Amino acid sequence: REYSSLDEIHNYSSVIPNQMARVPIHNYFAVFLLVIALACINAEGTGDPEIDIETFGSRNQLLDSIFNDSLVVTEYLFGRSEELCEKLIDDEMYRNETSEELESRDDVVKNCRRRVVERLYPTGGRYGSKTEETLWHKYGLANIQKMVNQKYEEFFAEIVQRMDDYVKGLTPEQQTRTTARNLRKWSSKIKDAPTLSMKNMFYNSCMRFYYFERGV
Repeated sequence: REYSSLDEIHNYSSVIPNQMARVPIHNYFAVFLLVIALACINAEGTGDPEIDIETFGSRNQLLDSIFNDSLVVTEYLFGRSEELCEKLIDDEMYRNETSEELESRDDVVKNCRRRVVERLYPTGGRYGSKTEETLWHKYGLANIQKMVNQKYEEFFAEIVQRMDDYVKGLTPEQQTRTTARNLRKWSSKIKDAPTLSMKNMFYNSCMRFYYFERGV
């Protein structure tokens, strides 16, 4: 399913800049890749003596693969949320609660999905109304939350391992440089965060640091 805009994703990731919130998702990724490319070009021109071009390129490959994997987890979150909404929108209690009778079914599902995603997203923590919470749990929210949390836990454990393995694969000299130190820093922040929401917060900060702040 193609999502019509980034409104639904915008609130869930500090990586995404405000001005792109309403860009269609297929256009968004094209723009996002362009931003990444420009950031890389600018970073290569900084003249930082600690930047090793070979390491810089392989590090970018690592970050891009991590970001792509995060999209898979996000799609899973959206998919489970939509499944829940497809089940509950015909419930009379839900129709009475939302007063969305005049909207199309797709619009009702989209609005429901947005609220459920906000509820399930690790740094969301946005609870619905009492009636919504009752209905969400009636149609399996607790089980979906467990599955979503497991996906995020597995994702964070995997990227920490990949970042650590990458640094270990560098030469002793490269391991002393800024690139390696920063990767170790972000890896440690994500790994040592005591809650899933904090892991996600540090992950978002990590992506923003590299993709939008031109971090080395």
